[in-house]
Amino acid sequence: MDPVKPMASGMRAARDVRVREGLDTDYELYRVINKKPGASVYELAKELGWSSGKVYGSVRRLEKDSWIRTEKAERDGRSVLKVKPVEWFEFLTPAEIEEFKNTDF
Repeated sequence: MDPVKPMASGMRAARDVRVREGLDTDYELYRVINKKPGASVYELAKELGWSSGKVYGSVRRLEKDSWIRTEKAERDGRSVLKVKPVEWFEFLTPAEIEEFKNTDF
């Protein structure tokens, strides 16, 4: 039996677990960002009991997927990264927004 195949299989399984956990992490962080828009990475980490590095990695993934926006700000003479969720209407085109406005409910 080739010893590389079980190792490769185990590595794939470990990667799959990390991906699943990352997605769960991102979702949990997104929920907190919605409750505390404009919070810094440090504030989010404190709220969740996570490291700032873990939050920052998740923030980068969420930003890449266009679920959140970040902006640099200054607090107490220090640079901080503020995190805000993207508003629902930002996912729509101007034509879709106009159609939504003209819909009778």
